[in-house]
Amino acid sequence: MNGDRYILINDNKIYVSEDVYLAYYRPVWREAKQRKVRNEMEYSLDALNDTGFEISSDGVPIDEIVLDKLLIDKLYIVLAELTNDEYSLLYTLYIKGKSEREVAKALDIPPANVHRRKRKALKKLKNLLKS
Repeated sequence: MNGDRYILINDNKIYVSEDVYLAYYRPVWREAKQRKVRNEMEYSLDALNDTGFEISSDGVPIDEIVLDKLLIDKLYIVLAELTNDEYSLLYTLYIKGKSEREVAKALDIPPANVHRRKRKALKKLKNLLKS
């Protein structure tokens, strides 16, 4: 046996091979490293908050930027849950800036149907964002 590798169990030294030693301690080392990184990150964020440091040039606090990023990430996820028709309608109305009347004319349907579909898609999007 390798005399320089051991594991402490109930204050007893149990001599083990290097493979056993590494298998035993790797998770312990990994957790210690993750704990250290988390503590450093918390310290860094606390230091930023204590100094009033703001990331953007327009004065938006870091917590607002992080919350916006989280909301955008969630929005991408829930948009994928819309049907192609729902997504296309919302994209045309809000991104392309088309009016309900223009969309109705392009789809050859009454404007009231476009309005109803838009409200239904927005309601679905709202419910998905809440969950």
